[in-house]
Amino acid sequence: MIHLKVLILEDSPDEANYLENFLRKQGCSDIRITTNLKDAVTAYDAELPDICLIDIYLANKPDGILFAETINEHREQRRPFIFLTSAGDSTTFRLAKFTSPYNYLLKPYNPLELEYAIELALSKFKQESTAPPAQAVAPVSDTLFIKKGNLLQRIAFDDIRYIEVDGKYSKVVCPAEKFVIQQSLKDLQAQLPPVQFCRVHRNYIVNVKQVTKINTFNNEIFFKDGESLFFSRRYIDEFLQAFKIFK
Repeated sequence: MIHLKVLILEDSPDEANYLENFLRKQGCSDIRITTNLKDAVTAYDAELPDICLIDIYLANKPDGILFAETINEHREQRRPFIFLTSAGDSTTFRLAKFTSPYNYLLKPYNPLELEYAIELALSKFKQESTAPPAQAVAPVSDTLFIKKGNLLQRIAFDDIRYIEVDGKYSKVVCPAEKFVIQQSLKDLQAQLPPVQFCRVHRNYIVNVKQVTKINTFNNEIFFKDGESLFFSRRYIDEFLQAFKIFK
């Protein structure tokens, strides 16, 4: 960690000191500590750290999630990040999961857990950065074909519930089955009818025909079978344009 540039978003002085002392013991000297979302974004843009350690809740607000979404929007300048939180509830974990963190640690954690989490995050990020380009899967008419073993299986657009990022692949989720394909979400969306498939998050495209309810307060989308996922406020306006809304 000697040459590692680390950005910390943590509003607890004790927790921030713990992280700084840990990193310095590992030989890391380039450490920036921020206590709020605005300063974290400014520091990220100015310094482009190698990794970010993010507390999820700042002053009881999930600003750590917003910071993670901001990191994801940097695309070519995106860097790995790890969530550190004392909130062990499933809702917090689900919100965090949709930003694709490189690790997730519950407080209190020990130094070895933190060391391994950072090492795994950096290793995963390096693998993603050197991954070969994915092969495209071309849709036909109102269907697409997905390779499954030695077979090409036809999937109707209407049967797709949503599509999500799965590492360097994409996962096509249907009511009865899921398919993993070697194609980025962006490239796959370009081959789907835009009036039916909308981007609702960096990690998700949804089939608007499968949506039954939208909670605009909690940023949650519900499907016909009751399954739900969260969307990003960045995509809300474009997403709602797919529906006729009566007040």
